[in-house]
Amino acid sequence: MVFNYKKHKDVILDRGFIEDLHKILGDKVGYKFFIIIPAASVMFFEDYIEKGKTKYFVLRIPYSIIDELHRKGFTHIKQPIREADVNDTIDAVGFDFIQIPDVECDYFIESKKGQMEMDKSSKEAVIKIKKFRSNILSKKPLKFENRETLSMVTVGYNYNGEVFDFDDVFYGEDLRKNEWEVRFNVDKIDGQIMIIYIDIFGNEKREVKSLKDFQNKGK
Repeated sequence: MVFNYKKHKDVILDRGFIEDLHKILGDKVGYKFFIIIPAASVMFFEDYIEKGKTKYFVLRIPYSIIDELHRKGFTHIKQPIREADVNDTIDAVGFDFIQIPDVECDYFIESKKGQMEMDKSSKEAVIKIKKFRSNILSKKPLKFENRETLSMVTVGYNYNGEVFDFDDVFYGEDLRKNEWEVRFNVDKIDGQIMIIYIDIFGNEKREVKSLKDFQNKGK
């Protein structure tokens, strides 16, 4: 489904829309349904909402891309893999439909290296990134090795279900040096956290986790 942003400028996509859509479609569309829509018209942060056997994915288009669509040719805009690259300016407008990256991780808790297991302050939550692959929907997709396209992982430690409050960032280059592990103090998890995995093309996979997700899974 592609939203006509010129004809329906005031239309928003919220959870109620997904509910209504699923009531009409049921499980007839298979296990994936893609909705293409201007980013500012989406009223939730999740990459997809699951109903029955179907995942309703949202492909968000930035308004800057819509603005430039009829004025410039496009090239890929690559996201930084190290802190020193953050302020680099790339004079290009990039856009391509790339699916949400495939991400597989282990979530667990362990004592900080060099410390005895005592209380929460001596323990770390660990995200072990086992697989990260970008899915480029293109006639000539580029091929990359596992985790080669991982730009960064951002974390919001107090996600309230509506607003992502950026707290921490872990760059791809640093993660490679640290055996692809994201580590932070367990006591930072108060309720839900949101984890966003970003590839070098700016595409994201978003996950919402709680303490039990780390406690119930091992290496």
